[in-house]
Amino acid sequence: MKKHIFISGERKFYSFLLFSLLAITCLSGISSAATTISIVPTSSSVDEMQEFAVNVYLQPDRPVAAIQFDLSYDSELVSVVKVSEGEFLRQDGALVWFNPGQIESSNGMINSVYGLILDKTSVTRPESFVIIQMTAGNISGISSLSLSNVVISDTQGQIIPADIVNGSITVGYVPSSSTSSSSSNSGSDETNYRAGGISTTGGYYEEFEIVERSTQAVYLGSQVSYQFDEQENPIMYINYESLTNAGNVLATIEVLKQTSLPVSSPPGVVYKNMNIWLGRPGYATESNMKDTVIGFRVDRSWLEENRISDSSIMMYRYEQGKWEPLSTNKINEGSSYVTFEAETSVFSTFAIVGKISEDMNIITEVDDTPAEVENLDQNAAFILCLSMLLLLFARRH
Repeated sequence: MKKHIFISGERKFYSFLLFSLLAITCLSGISSAATTISIVPTSSSVDEMQEFAVNVYLQPDRPVAAIQFDLSYDSELVSVVKVSEGEFLRQDGALVWFNPGQIESSNGMINSVYGLILDKTSVTRPESFVIIQMTAGNISGISSLSLSNVVISDTQGQIIPADIVNGSITVGYVPSSSTSSSSSNSGSDETNYRAGGISTTGGYYEEFEIVERSTQAVYLGSQVSYQFDEQENPIMYINYESLTNAGNVLATIEVLKQTSLPVSSPPGVVYKNMNIWLGRPGYATESNMKDTVIGFRVDRSWLEENRISDSSIMMYRYEQGKWEPLSTNKINEGSSYVTFEAETSVFSTFAIVGKISEDMNIITEVDDTPAEVENLDQNAAFILCLSMLLLLFARRH
């Protein structure tokens, strides 16, 4: 019976809560905000028809007991599958009343998502309040993820001022010249993401041998590993430890047909040129990641054909107008490939380079000489034997 009364009074209780919060706001005013509610990741890229998740993340500056928000998105580019409660309100074992809201797919809205602690306690540690499972559509574009009707309050029903950080999702490949009216971060971010200040000869796929992407969920303290499987791609993996909550982060490998035109040629004999991009501009920094390594492989037949020793293989990164050598170590060798690992702190344009080995030239010369000497020795021995036979024959007669 009591359970029935609680459910029937839900709408009145919620309306009273919102009315109280608004009334207190009008009477007391709003001070400068330090609590932040944000979409995490703020921006990310996914493939068409890919499933992914975004978080609504709370970083409070004072105890929080209740939250509500609406979210808008571009329904032509993405769709919402499920809204789940995160750990923010429950992190101290509190009793929580959570409403996942109503998904209006046709309008691109999630309405009236809210949560309320029922046992007069509050939480203060940053954590995800809501996890939203989404699916990308079959067309490319950039969708904004915009929070609205945000209300955050404490145990007394007083509104906590909050800064709002919206986000965006890039679906598929968006050319650098294109723009999208659905997001304020439309063209410029995608341009920076794909080119990083260094453009390829044409800037489009026909200038690449291959483009391979991989998306990973990245959270504070996680060991992140991107794996790449395409045969034409020399990059095997990218590994690092995350120092921040970043959500879904896209890694893109663009294997170039030639060195980018604005970029000078790297020193030595080039095996492969490539662009490697990780996340959005500003993400791939030492403050967000550590112990970053790139695993790559070199075809053994290429080494032999070009008379290059595997000990000379080095990965270079183009930075601030010049090629910088990276710490590179050989980690394994097989019948077809020799594998290496290089350390880096940023991502941009890279090259795998080797040097022609002088030792191989010397070995070739040394190897050829014994054969010639052996032939000469054989001829001399034959002549000597023939002379001795003629001499014996002459004495008998």
